[in-house]
Amino acid sequence: MNVITINTENFQQVIDGWGTSLCWWANAVGGFTMKTECGDEKREELMQMFFSEEGLNLNIVRYNIGAGDNPDEKQHMFHFRGLPCFKSSKQATFDKEADKRQIWVLERALEIREGDMLIEAFVNSPPWWLTKSLCSAGNVKAEEENLSPDKYTEFIEYCAEVLSYLQDNLNIKVDYFVPMNEPASAYWAKGQRQEGNKVNAGDSQSILLSMADEKLKTIQANIEITGTDETNPMLAVESYHKLSEDVKERILKKINYHHYTTDTNALKELKEITYPDGFEKPRYKLWMDEVCYGDGEDNFDLAKNIIYAINRDINIAHVNAWVIWQAMDTLSENIATNCHWGLLEGMYQDKDNNELEGILDVSDMGFAFGDFITTNQYYVMGHYSKYIQKGYIVLANDDVEFSCVSAISPDKNTLVVVLYNDELNMQNITLNLAGFVPKKAVKVLSNMQKKWEVSELSSNQTNIELEAKTIVTLKYTR
Repeated sequence: MNVITINTENFQQVIDGWGTSLCWWANAVGGFTMKTECGDEKREELMQMFFSEEGLNLNIVRYNIGAGDNPDEKQHMFHFRGLPCFKSSKQATFDKEADKRQIWVLERALEIREGDMLIEAFVNSPPWWLTKSLCSAGNVKAEEENLSPDKYTEFIEYCAEVLSYLQDNLNIKVDYFVPMNEPASAYWAKGQRQEGNKVNAGDSQSILLSMADEKLKTIQANIEITGTDETNPMLAVESYHKLSEDVKERILKKINYHHYTTDTNALKELKEITYPDGFEKPRYKLWMDEVCYGDGEDNFDLAKNIIYAINRDINIAHVNAWVIWQAMDTLSENIATNCHWGLLEGMYQDKDNNELEGILDVSDMGFAFGDFITTNQYYVMGHYSKYIQKGYIVLANDDVEFSCVSAISPDKNTLVVVLYNDELNMQNITLNLAGFVPKKAVKVLSNMQKKWEVSELSSNQTNIELEAKTIVTLKYTR
């Protein structure tokens, strides 16, 4: 018998919520206008699956300020990954309709959430017409920055113009802004398939963050600065330590990192940076705000990557929020590469109007424009996002086997425990709730055969039979 003690008096970090980046899927879905059999637009069905209580209940979105690309060059951005820029060139006027697809998703998410949404704006690349290479995918040499220091002011002013438009014209409150994404990595080269920009750790990152903070204060935007959105925890730690003391002490309000490399020591260091005086007095917010998994078959061997990542990020780094990269990815590309990126896989392209040569036409496989497939990863994420809600407080537990994540509601009357059994045999688990006496208990179960299967338990049932390759969410209420 495995016994897991949930320390219901050991309060740790407060959860801000769960979310998704909007690029690139919102640039496609926001333009879906085809009708389902019931007469509703297909995009509405998708929005409900992501943002409603019946769906994933996501309350965080990361809005990508797009860079556009040079119209004089051959199109090279892969399938909706080239986000439109509000100014198509340096001389162009501000085009309020440029990013209407992504903004439709943003506004509809706010409506579904009834305003209960945290919004972060971020930048993959400055507008193409500000870059050295005149290409928003990166510099000619990926290891070199693509924005000259003498263009920093113009870049930040452009970002402020976009943020002002969102807030003043569209009444969309933006909570955080970061003017870079995976900046220290040498991934971003001219002509590649997505936007990117190298920004060296240290002075370059510090200057951009400082200038952003100064500019946003002049327009009274009340938007907090975050950074530095590096591709893995160790780079996040290294970039943080290279920031100027002024940025670390006065400007930076939240640390973002991506989880594309497992590094327990770096996660522990991020925790120490964030909570030097304990959980009650955090120095910063801490978000894991980008990761996706796709290599492999759509089964629990792939989906458990999300389980393990959430367990590490919640229990080791002690993040306040967990944000998936692609809530939805391109079905045609996934089929072509035998992958399953995204929580949903959607048919983006019309077979008669492909944006790029070489896009796989999957209509011959029976898929129509707007069709989508729901993956096991979608259901796995719901075991957390539907039940451990904004304001819940993470609790310590002594589990070493079952990726246990535990949290309690702000009023201390609802306790949520998520467990995963990766074994091929059923496991018997006893939960020690340490004085929490529930009046009601509910179990939610998912595996390859069952999805979000809900059953009621007796109020005092803490002996759990956990099926093989199964994730369970237990909700106790007193």
